[in-house]
Amino acid sequence: MFRRFRHKLLLYLQAGILLSGAVGVALYPAAWQAILIATLGSSLTAHVCHRIARQYLHTTLGRLRHVAEDIGRGASADALQTQPGDDMYKLNRAIQLVAARLATAAREERRLHDELRRRERLAFLGELAASVAHEVNNPLDGVQNCVRILRRAQGDPRRAAEMLDLIEGGLERIELIVRRLLTLAREHVIRPTPTSLASVIDGALTVVGAKLESHCVRLERNYLPAGQDVAPVDRPLLEGVFVNLALNALDSMPAGGELSFSVRRDPRPARADGDAPGVDLCVDVADSGDGIAPDVVPHIFEPFFTTKTGGKGTGLGLALAARIVDAHRGVITVAPRGGGGSVFTVRLPACAADEVPAAESSTVQPASVA
Repeated sequence: MFRRFRHKLLLYLQAGILLSGAVGVALYPAAWQAILIATLGSSLTAHVCHRIARQYLHTTLGRLRHVAEDIGRGASADALQTQPGDDMYKLNRAIQLVAARLATAAREERRLHDELRRRERLAFLGELAASVAHEVNNPLDGVQNCVRILRRAQGDPRRAAEMLDLIEGGLERIELIVRRLLTLAREHVIRPTPTSLASVIDGALTVVGAKLESHCVRLERNYLPAGQDVAPVDRPLLEGVFVNLALNALDSMPAGGELSFSVRRDPRPARADGDAPGVDLCVDVADSGDGIAPDVVPHIFEPFFTTKTGGKGTGLGLALAARIVDAHRGVITVAPRGGGGSVFTVRLPACAADEVPAAESSTVQPASVA
């Protein structure tokens, strides 16, 4: 049609006939048909080219996305099948180069991390050995002095009995240090079961409640509704943590004061170690004691670090508590309390709703118990 129209048009033009009148009327339908066919043909060609290009780009970009995801997961990235010289070939080469550099950097990072951990362990062992030597030498020196005095006091039974009592006390302290050190060094294999943290706290306070009351410490408990405070924990180990925190609070309030255990829920963001976002249960143990100096806070959970005087503490209680909480995939921190005192916070992953036993969800718990 278009060829016939073009042929007629050339003939009329060669003959000098203007496109007007009857000739123009005769040519208009053919012209519109030719224009319509040309437009439809161009549109169809453009649509087919667009579909082919889109399919090619979709397939290629999809494969590039899978390669990028493999690189992000740390897996080896497979090379794309592309033709040398085109843009996708160059892009593929660049991606493979980036993947190779990332793999090299990851290996170097692991090597440096392992080396750093090895040096940290050596430094920790050195500090620990010095601390153990210092802590054991103090009572050992006292035992040796008592033995020397005992040799000279053979004719004085009362003096000899005093020395023997001191020797016994010094040996008991050495035994306590060694026992707690072994407990600290032992790998804590926990046996977690879904447990209400309120019941764990109540169990710990049963152990120390009488002692707190005798020292005029007012106790307050703030719990969540039933079923909202359930976490996978090893109850005996976690009770020991709360007993330790209560006794530490008592030591900071020799004249009495206030001690509170509060349980709350707190959103947990995704962690670097792969844990998905979720909910943590936080137990805040707050006291109205003397507080902790800012320069002491970074060292409070270190073995053998203690602010107690007169040989009261071994400096292992909080270090052991931190190890136990860490074994539960939790965190323990300390911060100043508004109005004086300190707040120790034990943060533990909460059980999902479908993991809460019926017995725990049906137990009635008070929102606040003094």
